[in-house]
Amino acid sequence: MPLGRRLIDWSRARYARPGLAGRFGLFALLIVFAVPLYLLVGVWFDLAYAGLGLISRGRLSPPVRAAVSGVLVVALLAAAGATSPRRDLPASDTTALASPTLVVTASVTPAPSAGSATSTTPSATATATSSTTVADEDDGATGGDTGPLPSPAASTNPTATAAGRLSGEPRPALTPGALNPAVTQATIGRTICVSGWTATIRPSSSYTTGLKIQQIAQYGYADTSTASYEEDHLIPLELGGAPSDLHNLWPEPYVATLPDGRNVGARVKDSFETSLKRAVCAGQITLAAARSRIGIHWVHAYYGIPLASGATTPPPTARPTPRPTPKPTVAPRPASLSVKFVSLPGPAIPGSTASMTARTSPSAVCSAKVTWPSGTVSAAAGLKTTPTAGSDGLVSWTWNVSATTKPGTAKAAVTCTLGGSITAVATFRVQ
Repeated sequence: MPLGRRLIDWSRARYARPGLAGRFGLFALLIVFAVPLYLLVGVWFDLAYAGLGLISRGRLSPPVRAAVSGVLVVALLAAAGATSPRRDLPASDTTALASPTLVVTASVTPAPSAGSATSTTPSATATATSSTTVADEDDGATGGDTGPLPSPAASTNPTATAAGRLSGEPRPALTPGALNPAVTQATIGRTICVSGWTATIRPSSSYTTGLKIQQIAQYGYADTSTASYEEDHLIPLELGGAPSDLHNLWPEPYVATLPDGRNVGARVKDSFETSLKRAVCAGQITLAAARSRIGIHWVHAYYGIPLASGATTPPPTARPTPRPTPKPTVAPRPASLSVKFVSLPGPAIPGSTASMTARTSPSAVCSAKVTWPSGTVSAAAGLKTTPTAGSDGLVSWTWNVSATTKPGTAKAAVTCTLGGSITAVATFRVQ
């Protein structure tokens, strides 16, 4: 019954046949197929068969010993397969999402001061470990990025460089995010939820390293060492972010903190991304819901910080003594005042966030309005802000798209005022 002995007997019988070509073919068959297969499986069968013979002292018949040996070999192979590590998850990764609220849990944020938005926002409870690199299944767009896990003691990123933007979050005008059209809720089973899929679309390190150097200068970082940053996909590949679109790639600092010391560096975002991807693939949350939490305001979503309204109330002033005044006239619009769109949602996805950016004259104050395909005007808080253009003339808005928004063509209008006013109108698609 031992397979090794049967293999030897079979080989001898055929080797004895005359013919050099036949013997050579048999030898090649044994070397390439039979011997490796025996070493992989047969030797374990023979050991089990011999062991059962010694234990039973002849009480088990050969067919019974063969059957039991076969079952033991199958169980051994199954156990070996079950303990093999996944290709796209490091063995040290212990981050798991047991339920939809393990990493993102609902918590009521204390009422903010006057002039800020009040909201009940998910609060993230997962934190990056301090001794190992948190598993980043798909990000770190540059495979060579191996920056140390940051200590929250120092930060090279400013606390906030624009209204509503926290340390650790990108500049919306430079990095609004972009999506991979191949990844939708209907295709996650053959894209992001397939082990190793993101490796097939990841851009080359030569491309992302060159882009990192360029964007470090654009972001105006004081620290210009590339080792201090991860060239990160804002919408990660594991949640269907665009692989090579420069609007979805940015130099994210490894070391960044909030004023109270909470860590918001690249490794924290990596951990958040992995947890969201697992929840999506487990059917616990939708792809759109995950994307809405990992965009330009990911720190707000992670720590449950409400978005600022972007508008401030000026202090009261003394009422002047009434006196006759000439009839007011409308000042002519300066010849230099202009407004044009730089980016639009492409497309807007119900249940996620959308962003748009326009360029106008420096110091102009702008407002935005979005009319959906149904004819209704969006009442999203993110569109109620009235930003003032800086020296680069850029103004931007980010808002939440309702999950019930109908597909079709939406219209965006941006009105800027500086002595006079001017309006630009453009359309974009709702998926």
